[in-house]
Amino acid sequence: MSRALVRVPVPPGPEGPARLLPALAAALDGSGPAIAPVPTVSATVSNDYVMAVLAAVLAGEDAPPLESEDVAVVMATSGSTGDPRGVLLTGPQLTSMTEAVNGRGARPQWVAALPVTSMGGVNVLVRALAAGRVPVAVSSIGGAAPFTSSVFADAVDAAAGITDDVRVSLVPAQVARLLSDDRGIAALRRCTSILVGGSALRASLRSAAGDLGVRLTPTYGATETAGGCVFDGRPLPGVTVTAAGSPGALSISGPCVARGYRHEPALTSAAFTGNGFLTADLGEVSADGTVTVLGRADDVVVVHGINVSPMAVERVLGDLPDVAAAATVTIDGVSGEPELHAFIEVRDSAPGTEEAVRVAVGRRLGSAARPAVHRVERLPHLPNGKVDRRLLQRWAGETRKDG
Repeated sequence: MSRALVRVPVPPGPEGPARLLPALAAALDGSGPAIAPVPTVSATVSNDYVMAVLAAVLAGEDAPPLESEDVAVVMATSGSTGDPRGVLLTGPQLTSMTEAVNGRGARPQWVAALPVTSMGGVNVLVRALAAGRVPVAVSSIGGAAPFTSSVFADAVDAAAGITDDVRVSLVPAQVARLLSDDRGIAALRRCTSILVGGSALRASLRSAAGDLGVRLTPTYGATETAGGCVFDGRPLPGVTVTAAGSPGALSISGPCVARGYRHEPALTSAAFTGNGFLTADLGEVSADGTVTVLGRADDVVVVHGINVSPMAVERVLGDLPDVAAAATVTIDGVSGEPELHAFIEVRDSAPGTEEAVRVAVGRRLGSAARPAVHRVERLPHLPNGKVDRRLLQRWAGETRKDG
């Protein structure tokens, strides 16, 4: 009889980690069934998103059997640019990087600030279990409330009351928010380790943090590699990253690489090869093994006969002093060519920022790369903290129609 796979509904707020933690522990040690963490519908999680996750993990009485008896957790990918996929992860794959992150014999106190339906959030729980300490959950976790410096500082205060070794995983948008006021900065300074993943950490944001005495560690990985397996450009022990060219598509091999995708044999065969997991990212690997991620392999569109990378545009925007956050997307244009749209959060309502953005992009990348620019109060995010690019594409299309 195949191992059972059960879905674990995860509500927003600290109840979510509390509900998932014992089920995860039992799944990892084999005393319980395999699990599929699934968010519940809330003010920040739509029914459509929940249904997409359920379709990806295929858990329930009528679902097909698990592809492998040793699968412990089926994690849904983010679905930031497409439909989520269910990733098959064993206990050893999920725990393979724990000692390298926690430290041999260390017992850090982890703060749970990322949704535990995301790979980054589950990794915090895995590391907390290994440390023998229940993670302290930020009260806003999973969209229960807005993420603020106050709720984060309260969680750090509680963690620091247990041990001086306080650690946390965040996404760049959370870091930017915490660096905007004194209480957030003070809370970050109390953390002995701040891992930042989910999306690229802008050099300007890292530099600003460093100037304030906050040390950030950028991480790179995927749900298919049980989360971050490259820290500050260096693969963790046992992990190898190669590039098919310079730059080229990155492949990751090592004990953290997943079994494949749930009920997707063709996609599994294409992505999980003899060289490990073939990512959709372009990058370079230096002679000493340092990994530099440059963008996505499919992140090039042709505008007026010229190749343009939306991620390159986004990097330019992220370095502009008046832009607090930015995201770029493309949509099909009426002429048949792609249209590039940039959505920006602006600091202090700086006047004329939209045109300044277009000028800056044109100067750095050429006139074909100049996007249509839209100012927004807040960029939309998925429950895992990644920018919801599918929603931005819809907004871009609606803006064009309104215009």
